[in-house]
Amino acid sequence: MEITIQQEGNETRIKISGRLNTITTRECEKQITPLWEQPAPHLVVDCSELSYVSSAGLRLFLVMQKQTTALKGSLRLVGMQPMIRETFNLTGFGVLFHIE
Repeated sequence: MEITIQQEGNETRIKISGRLNTITTRECEKQITPLWEQPAPHLVVDCSELSYVSSAGLRLFLVMQKQTTALKGSLRLVGMQPMIRETFNLTGFGVLFHIE
């Protein structure tokens, strides 16, 4: 798993590549947590190179949504591969997120 974080205007773009599982989710969460120190964060998560997401990864997305919403920010998921999108839809997560 690889994660890159870039500021683009008023949005922060988070690109997650590879597998998001129990082990890699912890590292990803450590890197994302500082983003909630800013008021009203506007996060865009690029999932175009995300190849797998486990239940731990889904939990991370849920935490991101809750934290961002609590801070009056926004979260968008973009470039989601069909298999990942199917996982979101089958678990009911598809309706919880703004997916483009």
